[in-house]
Amino acid sequence: MADVEIDICAIRRNAKKIAERSRLIAVIKADAYGHGMTRTAEALAGIADMFAVATEDEARSLLENGIKDKDILILHPYPRPGISSGSVIYTLSDVSVVPAFKEMRTAVKLNTGMNRFGADDGYARALLKEASVNTKLHSVYSHLRCATDADMSRMQIMRFEKITRGFENIPGHIASSGALVRGNIPYGTARCGIALYGGFGYERAMSVYADVIETRLIGAGSGAGYGKSVLSRDKRVAVIDIGYAHGYRRSSVGGHVFLGGKPRKVLSVCMDCTITECGRDTRRGDRAEIMGEHIPPSELANKYRTVEYEVFTSFGGAGEKRYV
Repeated sequence: MADVEIDICAIRRNAKKIAERSRLIAVIKADAYGHGMTRTAEALAGIADMFAVATEDEARSLLENGIKDKDILILHPYPRPGISSGSVIYTLSDVSVVPAFKEMRTAVKLNTGMNRFGADDGYARALLKEASVNTKLHSVYSHLRCATDADMSRMQIMRFEKITRGFENIPGHIASSGALVRGNIPYGTARCGIALYGGFGYERAMSVYADVIETRLIGAGSGAGYGKSVLSRDKRVAVIDIGYAHGYRRSSVGGHVFLGGKPRKVLSVCMDCTITECGRDTRRGDRAEIMGEHIPPSELANKYRTVEYEVFTSFGGAGEKRYV
């Protein structure tokens, strides 16, 4: 099984760096992008202004684990509340559900182009009015489609400002991790997830390792793993204790792990183990770096044709987390 190592101090340093520039809403949904939601919340309690999660279950888990002194924004809209805690803030995107949240803390989500959650232009102002009168409206927010693109972000911000005209007394937030790269943080609040964990040039917090289960010499003309392909020459290989069931994708083939002080080519990825090249001195129990100092998350993301968010969340459940 993989060993997922989390540098909790790196997350704190990233958060402090962001907090020097703006108020920080720390996004810790999806188990803090695989880094451990409760431990991350505990580490950021003195730095973040509030937390954001995706679901009621995540908010409930934080409360049950003692995270009660910080506001918790639930990003998914619900038709009715299931938690009565005063620290929970529910997202509203539909004017028809406002009566169910009477006297409860809420935030209005506007759709400015993401087309995921949020009130559309036609009824967004009506929602703001109803929520401000009938609920304890905490804030109004939206989500940038491509926060690193200045022109796209500008259009969304303009749309946001048009909808909220006359409601300037309600705190707003729209900037995400990508906006930090451009240095533009509207309303002085950044709602950040990936930057906390090492995206956009911030310090990586997660490393993934796996032990060598056994080694062998495979002769030329023989296979390594599933399929019809065969080796063109003799190779010494290691079988490593991680596979695609643990988040290490089959498309890692042709890439590398770092083993015995060198990058070693990945020959095959099975469900629960991986076959790689190795040296003559590689032994059972040796540790291979899957992601870390020598193999950054960006390298795997490029190999998988995806983003670092998906790499982190995939590995987050790969094995027991060890905090350093």
